[in-house]
Amino acid sequence: MKRLYLMRHGHAPTAAEAGVASDARRPLSERGLEDARRMAAEILRRGGRPALILHSPLLRAAQTARAAADALGAGVAVEAFKALDNTLPPDAAFAALSGRGADGEDVLAVGHQPQLGEIAALLTGAPFEIRPAGVVAIELAAAPRAAWSLNVGELLD
Repeated sequence: MKRLYLMRHGHAPTAAEAGVASDARRPLSERGLEDARRMAAEILRRGGRPALILHSPLLRAAQTARAAADALGAGVAVEAFKALDNTLPPDAAFAALSGRGADGEDVLAVGHQPQLGEIAALLTGAPFEIRPAGVVAIELAAAPRAAWSLNVGELLD
């Protein structure tokens, strides 16, 4: 993997607002779906071409991943990935992620806070506030560094 994109799931209503019994079943709102598409389009605009999307098994992350895949175009594989379910510490989650994706391939990981921010901080040494559908792009060289980060409210229309 040469670049890792960390994307937080898009906006989702609370479990009560969505009428579901568990946090894991919270769906994305329409805004969340649109924001996921917009941020994936921004990845493309900035030269990214993830070939693989790994997502938390929670519904809102799975829906974010599918919306991002639609925006990224044909040929993007999408898989549920338990290590992104927000339960592992950042070093263990990154170790699991680093075993995925071919050399030279970009990977998009869709998950939750605080885990994604902790992975970004572990790799770059800097804190990141990743809001719903926000993205941090990390170059995975000998010394990983943040190439860019963006939250939806910072997108120019």
